Amino acid sequence: MSQNKPHPKFIEAMRQLSAMSEEERLSEENKDLFEQAMNYAPLDIQPALMAIRKKYDDPAVH
Repeated sequence: MSQNKPHPKFIEAMRQLSAMSEEERLSEENKDLFEQAMNYAPLDIQPALMAIRKKYDDPAVH
């Protein structure tokens, strides 16, 4: 698989996540979808996803 082409599971997860509000993205129901996006993200995108993931761990957000 080419390093430049994102994994189909990443593309699908991001398509679904991008259609949601930030509140929906950070909800427990969508945590698995976000994990899927992280697991299949291209390396250059992972730091941005890690920053978003920290919001999950911040109790002030919930």
